[in-house]
Amino acid sequence: MQNKIPVTIITGFLGAGKTTFINFLLKTNPGIQFTLVENEFGDVPIDSKLIKGVDASQMFELKQGCICCTISDEYELVLKELAERFPNVDHLLIETTGIADPAPVIQPFFAEEDLKELYEYNGAICLVDALNFDDLPEEEMAFRQLNIADLVLVNKTEALGPKQIDEISKKVKSVAPLLETVITSYGEVDKLNLKDLKRHSFNSYSFLSYKTNHALVKTKTLSFSAPLNRKDFNYWLEYTLDIYKSKIYRCKGVVCFQNEPYEYILQGVGGRFELEEGDLILEAPESHIVFIGKLDGLALDFNP
Repeated sequence: MQNKIPVTIITGFLGAGKTTFINFLLKTNPGIQFTLVENEFGDVPIDSKLIKGVDASQMFELKQGCICCTISDEYELVLKELAERFPNVDHLLIETTGIADPAPVIQPFFAEEDLKELYEYNGAICLVDALNFDDLPEEEMAFRQLNIADLVLVNKTEALGPKQIDEISKKVKSVAPLLETVITSYGEVDKLNLKDLKRHSFNSYSFLSYKTNHALVKTKTLSFSAPLNRKDFNYWLEYTLDIYKSKIYRCKGVVCFQNEPYEYILQGVGGRFELEEGDLILEAPESHIVFIGKLDGLALDFNP
């Protein structure tokens, strides 16, 4: 059986520097064979001409609207064909268009068994345009992109002073308080480990102390001091994420189940979730689940 291909989603609002960042990744990782899925508007594949170092035969362009609008057969068939044609690639990058909700792009990696056998979703990176963060034309979508990500790059800071950069960083943190934020210029990042993205938020439980203070985005944390019944929890979470999939941008956490020696890392996006086996439970088992999104009025209580 072939090794699963790691997948990283690159998101961020229009003009944030996604293509520049991808070029940086390709240039600074010459030993990694990347495959790139670009989504395009119109009939002329402009972005493919901007990406340097990608063989044209490995470029799958979805020209009829953005990926999230053609998320059904075309998108999933492209991913399957890609894995069949290039089984030895090291990493798949998917760049979402700047006005797209990345959740439907991520969801199939949690929901489709065929894709789960071929790929391992390892996280999303969101780029923020530091020069225009205060003047976003589609604020809610930009905030959704932020909170779905695992790592935020505050980009285009080369023309800003330290005080301005600090102010922008605090504003980004007020919208996406659970995320690690990295300051970048020209899309360049030192020592970025793509394969370790989804563990950025789980190095400790420090994220539990964060509270977002932006009206559009809220967080809610559920904590349990005793192991949970896995069947009951899965049923509740699947139902909850499905009925509130337009409201819950993301859920994440660490969960301990009855009669199981390992904790599980929870990731949920777009109404779907996955549980990945984590570390051996060495101390008292505790579960912590955090929801992020437009949560006012939502029933998010699980009673073990």
